Amino acid sequence: MAKITAYPAAQATLLLSMVALVACSFGDKPALVAMDAPAAANAEDRFSKDGDYTAVVPGPPALGAAIDPDAPKSYTVVKGDTLWDISDRFLKQAWLWPQLWDYNPQIRNPHLIYPGDVVGLEYVGGQPRLVIERDGQRVSQSGGSNSLGGNTERLSPRIRSESLDDAIPMIPGDAISSFLIHPRVVAAEQIDSAPYVVGNYDGRLISAIGHQIYVRGELNREQPQYAVFRKSKKLTDPVTKKTLGFEVQHVSDAKLMHLGDPSTLIVTSNKMETIAGDVLLPTSDEGIVPNYQTRMPSLGDGEGRVVSLVNAISQSGRDQVVVLNLGKNNQIKPGDVLAIESRGGSFIDTRGEGGYEKVNMPDTRTGVVMVFKTFDEVSYALVMESTLPVRVNDGVTGI
Repeated sequence: MAKITAYPAAQATLLLSMVALVACSFGDKPALVAMDAPAAANAEDRFSKDGDYTAVVPGPPALGAAIDPDAPKSYTVVKGDTLWDISDRFLKQAWLWPQLWDYNPQIRNPHLIYPGDVVGLEYVGGQPRLVIERDGQRVSQSGGSNSLGGNTERLSPRIRSESLDDAIPMIPGDAISSFLIHPRVVAAEQIDSAPYVVGNYDGRLISAIGHQIYVRGELNREQPQYAVFRKSKKLTDPVTKKTLGFEVQHVSDAKLMHLGDPSTLIVTSNKMETIAGDVLLPTSDEGIVPNYQTRMPSLGDGEGRVVSLVNAISQSGRDQVVVLNLGKNNQIKPGDVLAIESRGGSFIDTRGEGGYEKVNMPDTRTGVVMVFKTFDEVSYALVMESTLPVRVNDGVTGI
């Protein structure tokens, strides 16, 4: 069991660290924040003094209070792990892992870890750090302080070939892959202006693989591949009653054969039969992003709402996707971590005012979600933690 040291100014330092996290999170790239770094521990120098460059790593934040008291001293990564789950073994709040990860920012993709790596918990200068050991060698090593308030490390050249496909993802890739390939929420204006199916070559009501379909609307000769969608549920903001867009179902894929009015396409694959009125959108080549830089955005005095549950009727839970009424227009970005709160009910106090006073119960925090794809008005978020079922109209607030 990891040993946790108490510090007189722990609460104040934690608050400053959290403020620094929020302030830094709004930029496109992580920034180094100058702060007084504790003196480095007299740890054994595991790297050659003849290293060919010096790297700068952020100074260790005072986040001892974030360590789970039952955290192991080390954990060996296995296939199927996610970075969130690994961090959850060590931290009370898994999304704080970027603040404790001891990494070398001069290495591309410094947060990638692989099965067989050993993740360890150490204390350097009295502060907790999560470190990696690979093939018996330390991936990163904290050293002395520098003028930027961080630490320096000297690294000797090492070569290791790893496939990015084998890296441990931040969140379960299979839970979000289809959402990154095909859109599930489309703005009303985009639906209205999209090309649409008017029929097929022999007047049938439905079309399947190999059938030619006729489409009216603007198509691009340079964009031969299209996905066919069917408009589904309208998404409405529960507060403003504004239409946020429409959920759409992926029906089939089609290839442009002839450009005209109507244009001719051939159905190359389908999940269901294509019918007149279905709309076409260009196929996205966006791949799965295995890792996200987590941040905790501030929503000020406001809050968002859960406006839809994907692949669920009345309630959702961990590793399920929900739609939020917060998007790019609210400065929401992929990697944002937000809290879910269920609405408090009410009861009648017979001893209250008038002998029949209605009292509202407070909202209850029931889970944590992480945004992985954003649109102008809405975003997709994956439920990372859940103590109670997530429902439509649940509140969304800052952590």
